[in-house]
Amino acid sequence: MKILYIPLDERPCNYLYPQMIGRLQQEMELVVPPMELLSQKKTPADISKLWNWVNQQAPTCDAGIFSIEMLVYGGLLPSRLHQASVEELTATLNKVKTLKEHHPEFRIYASNLIMRTPHYDSSEEEPDYYADYGERIFNWAWFTDKKEREGLTAEEASKLEQISRELPEEVLADYSERRKKNVAINKQVISLVKEGVIEFLSIPQDDSAPYGFTALDQKEVVGAVISQRLQAKVHMYPGADEVGCTLLARVYTELRKHKPKIYLLFSSVHSETIIPLYEDRPLGESLRSHILAAGAIVVDNAAEADFVLAVNTAGKVMMEAWDNPVKDITYSTFRNLRYFTAQIEALMAQGKKVAVADVAFANGGETELVQLMDDLNLWNKTLAYAGWNTNCNTIGTVLATAIIGLEADSQQEIDFNKIYHLLEGWAYQTAIRMDMVKHYLPSIGASYYDFNNKEKEINLEMESRMRQLWSEMMQHSFRQYQLDQVAVFSPWHRMFEIGINLSIQS
Repeated sequence: MKILYIPLDERPCNYLYPQMIGRLQQEMELVVPPMELLSQKKTPADISKLWNWVNQQAPTCDAGIFSIEMLVYGGLLPSRLHQASVEELTATLNKVKTLKEHHPEFRIYASNLIMRTPHYDSSEEEPDYYADYGERIFNWAWFTDKKEREGLTAEEASKLEQISRELPEEVLADYSERRKKNVAINKQVISLVKEGVIEFLSIPQDDSAPYGFTALDQKEVVGAVISQRLQAKVHMYPGADEVGCTLLARVYTELRKHKPKIYLLFSSVHSETIIPLYEDRPLGESLRSHILAAGAIVVDNAAEADFVLAVNTAGKVMMEAWDNPVKDITYSTFRNLRYFTAQIEALMAQGKKVAVADVAFANGGETELVQLMDDLNLWNKTLAYAGWNTNCNTIGTVLATAIIGLEADSQQEIDFNKIYHLLEGWAYQTAIRMDMVKHYLPSIGASYYDFNNKEKEINLEMESRMRQLWSEMMQHSFRQYQLDQVAVFSPWHRMFEIGINLSIQS
C-alpha cells in the first residue's frame, strides 16, 4: 500500500503526524515530498517543481492524498494571500484531472478548506492589513450576514455603520475578491468529484462561525455539493490541520475494504452537546462527521466494537488548556473524571482496545486526566492518544492513529505516537507554553511571536522542561523506555506550535 501524500503545509501536524501514523503498518509506505518543495509559512511552494515531483511519483503509488491548498496556491497561508486570477488557479487545478487521465487506476483523495476569517487583529497568518483591520473585517461580514438573515438590533446596525465608515474600500475589496476566487476553486474541486477524478473530498472548516464570510462561503459550497448529489463523497465539518491524518485513515480503510467499528465513551452526560471553542456545532456532530470521513462507523455497544474511543470533554463550559489550574466548577459538577477513567480501566480489563481523545480543553490536554491514567497504569495499554489545539484537530488525529494502529506491527511505534502526543499536546501546550511566555521569554528579551534571535536557547529550555515534567508525571507509565532524544524545533518561529525530533530507547 503505497500512498503519495501532499500536506496542507510544512508544520509537523501536517507533515510529520501522518508519517508517524503510517509507520504503524509495515504494509503502508507514505511517499512525502522533501521539505524544500513545500511552502515556508507565507512563502508559497514552487508549484511547478512540486507538480513535476508529483507526476514522477504518482505512477508508482496506489493512491494520493492531495491538499488543494498546497498544489494550487502553494500552501495554506499562501491560499489567504495570493493575487492569482481564477483562470490561473483553474489551470493549476486541472493538473489533477490530467494526472488522473494519465493514470486512471490512481485513486485521489483530496482536501480543500473554506478560507477562515479570524475575529482579531493580526497579520501573523493573514494579509498585512489584517493587523489593523482584522476584527472590523470579521464584524463587518458578521453584521452584514446577520442583517440579511435575521435583521439587526439598533445597536448592531450602528456598529455596522461605524465599521463601514472605518474600513478602507480597497482592504475590503481585496479580502472579498480573494474569498470569491477561493470559493470558485472549492466548487471546481467538487466538480472533479462528480467527474470521478477525485474519489473523496474533505472540506474542513478552520475557525468557523455562525455568521459572516465563512458561513456565507459554506452555504455556497454546501449548495454545490447538494445540487450534484455528492453528500456521500464530499464531507464538510470543522477542522483543518488533522485532515491529512483523516484522509490517511480513509485510504487505509477503503483499500483494505474494512470499516472499523467504534464505540463511544464520554466523560460527561453533556459531552455531545458542548459546542467547543473555535467551532460552530455540538461536539457530537463533529465527532460523527470525523468518524465517517475516516472510513469508520459507530456501534451501540462495546462488545461489537473494534475499539472504544474514550472522549474526555468539559462538563459544561470549555476553557483554554493554559487556564487548567483554575478550572470552571462544571469540570467537577457536570463531569466525573474518576468514573470515566474507571470505565476505561474496566474495558481494558475485558480486553477492549481504547483510544483517548482529550478534548476537555482547547489548545492542550488535561493534566488531571494524564495523572489519573498514570495512577491506574493505563497509558501502556492505551491504543492512541491526542490532545492538541482544537476539538477536531484532536479527534481526527486520534481516530487515524487508532484505526491504522489497530493491527500495528510494532508496539514501540504505538507507544512512540502516544509519547509524542503527550509531550507535545499535554506537556508543552498545557503546562509549559504559557508559563514560558509569561515568565521565561521576558527574562531573555523575547516574546510569543518574536524570539529575538534566541530560538536555540528557547527550544533547549522547552526540552529541559519537557524532560523534567515527564519524569515527575509518569510515575507508572512507559517505564520501559528512555527518552533518548527530545530535540524541539519551532517551525514558524513562534510559541504556538512546535515539532519534536523524538527517539525512544527500550
